Amino acid sequence: MSPLPRLRPFVMVVAAALALTGCGFDTSIGDGSNRARAQEIVDDIQSAIEEAESQNAEETGDFGEDPPAQTQAIRTDTNTAFVYEEYQATLEGVIASLDEFWARELPATFDATYTRPTRFVYYRPEQEPGPRCGSEEAPAKNAFYCSAGDFIAWDESGLMIPYYVSSGDFAAAFVLAHEYGHAMQFRLPQQEQLGVLRELQADCFAGAWARDVQEQGLLEAGDLDEATLAVFAARDVPGTPFTDPRAHGTGFERTRAFADGYEGGPGTCYPAPAEDWVVGVQQ
Repeated sequence: MSPLPRLRPFVMVVAAALALTGCGFDTSIGDGSNRARAQEIVDDIQSAIEEAESQNAEETGDFGEDPPAQTQAIRTDTNTAFVYEEYQATLEGVIASLDEFWARELPATFDATYTRPTRFVYYRPEQEPGPRCGSEEAPAKNAFYCSAGDFIAWDESGLMIPYYVSSGDFAAAFVLAHEYGHAMQFRLPQQEQLGVLRELQADCFAGAWARDVQEQGLLEAGDLDEATLAVFAARDVPGTPFTDPRAHGTGFERTRAFADGYEGGPGTCYPAPAEDWVVGVQQ
């Protein structure tokens, strides 16, 4: 298969403010010669959203009980036209891969019982509200795990499709892997009390899964670049204290946690090695 292109780094910066447990999204166009190219990508994203709306009558929906097994490489050439069916198949394949990975690793590594999250829900808040999590409304431009309903949800038009088009298929896969990591936290006996450690632990779990799919030969050139940039771009605004309940970590901290999971596997992530991941934190 042909390799994936490298990322276009001058647009699409992921914001780190998350209402529940997920990944925020924002855009940054910049100045000068980058602006015209950035506008082209923004136009591509808008076209992709319109394509999705025309091909899928559902404004909010589930991915179903049994997504197909992941048997092909996680790939989409982000320089070509957006095809909704390919995008949806990629997300379904990622969910299937995460399901297989954690069904194996949770009992083997942590001696814990694995259960699959009950639902995987996409929503388009500009058309109708997304699924509520307890008393919380589904946030726009976000993905989240809801422990109250044990489901993972994401804003399709405001987050996932733009991220998929601009940053690559494996960047979008990272969003799902991070949220799946939050779901696994609630299946383990020890919960991190500090919010930033819960977020970094989810990054670490995502890194462990990334290593697994690479060893299966399902990644292509550029995929890990996409995931690494996604992790770094989702950093906190500089100056955010690690005690802030909404903190997700600096770019260095998030990249370090993802890399630790990639290099050491899920056991490296639990319990969270606070003194290694966050400056100023002591166990």
